[in-house]
Amino acid sequence: MAKKDIVKNKVKISVPPPPDSTIKQIDDVFIVMTEAYCPNGHNLISDDNEEFDEYPGIKVYLKGEKKEGPVYLSPFQGDGTKKGTQDWNAGEKLKFFCPECNEALPIMAHCSCLDNKGEHGDIVKIFTSDDLAEKSVLSLCNVWGCRKSKVTDNWNIISEYLDGEIID
Repeated sequence: MAKKDIVKNKVKISVPPPPDSTIKQIDDVFIVMTEAYCPNGHNLISDDNEEFDEYPGIKVYLKGEKKEGPVYLSPFQGDGTKKGTQDWNAGEKLKFFCPECNEALPIMAHCSCLDNKGEHGDIVKIFTSDDLAEKSVLSLCNVWGCRKSKVTDNWNIISEYLDGEIID
């Protein structure tokens, strides 16, 4: 269950999302994504995706050094729960793709974490509005096991998983 897996003292909600946002605040303590788009506009959240506390997950396609496969990420900010292919090594840097068009999700910055080769992870972005605006994104690290992430709506930081800092 997503809600019980969130380490609440590491998730900081900065401002409530506006009423017209695709980002929802529920129970006053949880931020949940209801839409997520690749750079080509494909919605990564659909009703037939794996669910987390009755909310559909974010479907991405991950490629590692030796294997690849679909993964459903929890739509709850700060929840590291995943479903689907999960047998990557801790610290493995992965590449994120849209499962529909195979477009790579764009890299936004480097993460402060180090992968299992001693290199910084990358923060990838998933757009949270269908206009693919840079001002509204979910950003997360591509190193398996790093939970650093941030949700931005109209340039306002809605919430962050505070487990280190983004660099660059």
